[in-house]
Amino acid sequence: MENKSVNLGLLAGGAIVLILFVVDMINNRLMVHFAMSYFPTLLLIVAMVLATREARRDYDELSFADAFKESMIPFLIGNGIYLIFNYIQYNFIDPELADIAKEKALEIMNTGVLNNLFDEEQLELMVDQIRETSYRPTLNQTIFSYFFSLIIPGALVSLILAAIFRTRQR
Repeated sequence: MENKSVNLGLLAGGAIVLILFVVDMINNRLMVHFAMSYFPTLLLIVAMVLATREARRDYDELSFADAFKESMIPFLIGNGIYLIFNYIQYNFIDPELADIAKEKALEIMNTGVLNNLFDEEQLELMVDQIRETSYRPTLNQTIFSYFFSLIIPGALVSLILAAIFRTRQR
């Protein structure tokens, strides 16, 4: 059954890369839209659900641990593919994306959304921090992001799916 989970991880990762690449080629400003940051996670969760559902169909009994493993494998593979592509995209394919992301962050600050939460001095510090920050991911940031994402949402969603799809003892 693990082959199906591996294949779903490869399929999800490949689909994410393909769709993000096409969107970047069509209009790279769409890449910094908030919906595009949730899109990969949504696609990975779909792959996790499909893998766990398939495991439930293939096994007479599916323990919590096996259900967790089957749902986590597509996330491990697909998210790894996505984060490697993200690193390559921001650093080599379309380096302009980092500047677009910085511009978008400054745009959000200028809308006044945060004016009620912070005083003028804090807002100026935040704007200065945004201007100084490089939005191009480093290799260390990519690795840290991968390991952090294993906990949230990876393991969290896998725990929920394992609880739903495991075979209950009677």
